[in-house]
Amino acid sequence: MNIAGLSIKRPIFISVLVVLVLVLGWMSFKKLPVDLFPDVTFPVVVVNTIYRGAGPAEIENLISKVIEEEVSTIAGVKRISSSSADGYSTVIVEFSMDSDIKYAEQQMRDKVASIRNRLPDDADAPIIRRVDPSDQPILIIGVQADLSAGDLYQLVDNQIKPKFEQINRVGSVEIIGGRQREIAVHLDYRKLAAAQLSASRVTMALAQSGQNVPIGTVSIGDKETQFRAVGEFDSILKINQAVVNFFGNDVPIRISDLGRVEDSLEDETNRAFVNGKPSLFLRIYRQSGANTIEVVNAVKAKVEQFNQANQRNGESIRLEVVRDGSKFIVANVTDVKESIMIGIALTIIVVYLFLGSFRSTIITALALPNSLIGAFLLMSWAGFSINIMSLLALSLSVGLLVDDAIVVRENIFRHLEMGKSGVQAALDGTKEVLLA
Repeated sequence: MNIAGLSIKRPIFISVLVVLVLVLGWMSFKKLPVDLFPDVTFPVVVVNTIYRGAGPAEIENLISKVIEEEVSTIAGVKRISSSSADGYSTVIVEFSMDSDIKYAEQQMRDKVASIRNRLPDDADAPIIRRVDPSDQPILIIGVQADLSAGDLYQLVDNQIKPKFEQINRVGSVEIIGGRQREIAVHLDYRKLAAAQLSASRVTMALAQSGQNVPIGTVSIGDKETQFRAVGEFDSILKINQAVVNFFGNDVPIRISDLGRVEDSLEDETNRAFVNGKPSLFLRIYRQSGANTIEVVNAVKAKVEQFNQANQRNGESIRLEVVRDGSKFIVANVTDVKESIMIGIALTIIVVYLFLGSFRSTIITALALPNSLIGAFLLMSWAGFSINIMSLLALSLSVGLLVDDAIVVRENIFRHLEMGKSGVQAALDGTKEVLLA
């Protein structure tokens, strides 16, 4: 028994099946992630290493070449390229398309970890990341306040940034602009020479004296009490009084004897402005596979809550959305949806004009929502998202569905003109074109 025969002999079963497909398809449509393009993974892994103060030649010889030689032994490597700049090394490894990029990335991490002792001690740990086209900020928020640069950065870093990181499906939040608080120790080279000390010696001594060190445990009955020596600096005065060396046996040399300590801000490397006013930018990144529009709406709601709360409290802090990545997605997806709806409407009108039968037009048009909505169920099972490519595919399928429906309907109509009953004409007409 073919599909047409089953549909005619079991109408209730087929009706329930169609309703079930429509319901499940509509539920899947509501849960599908929405993005501009499909989630495509490129087989490229990048290794970034920071070595402050080193020139391009040192970066290339001490870091870039060492990493290149080690990762070149990984199976599936297609091409390796590197870029060495002042204090920065970038090694780009491209794998073949049939490589498992997750496994390749893990192999990269293992290889780089094995050569960590061959890299300069002052170099930062290499950062290994896959190239992900969707790894772009979905939202950029500007933060303004009548505060100093250091206080504004501290406020954003300690209070505002964690609030956005707690939003569901937000991957990370990055601060752009501003200047962090920095305790600067200015050493006088003449005083260093007189004390026969080097700047590196002072740095090591200061780092060691500013540590909290465990000193032991005291057991009383079934309880243990742990003790530690607290050396962490909590004021500039303590840094000034820190001992960095003993000249002879009884003359301590302190930081205040070698220079001065200043509570300042770190060097400015970038600036952020909103409407010409100094600000901070918060770059919001979503988690992989998250619905961009839902995450953006949740972040916007949090921004509105912040502004309302700050306004009620009389605070000068103001958050403003500077760039909204969901606008392009909504505009493109809406445009394609409108094209689909216009295409369906025009198709129904054209079918009615050519067939001249309202009943035939309705039968043909019913194939469209049933098939399109049911497709969302398959898209959900396959892990697809609603994007430009998938919506364009659906818009193209509208024409194919109408063509198939018209072919079947016309053939059934031909059998009706031969004098057959409606049931027999449906069975014979569908059977003849079923394979096609």
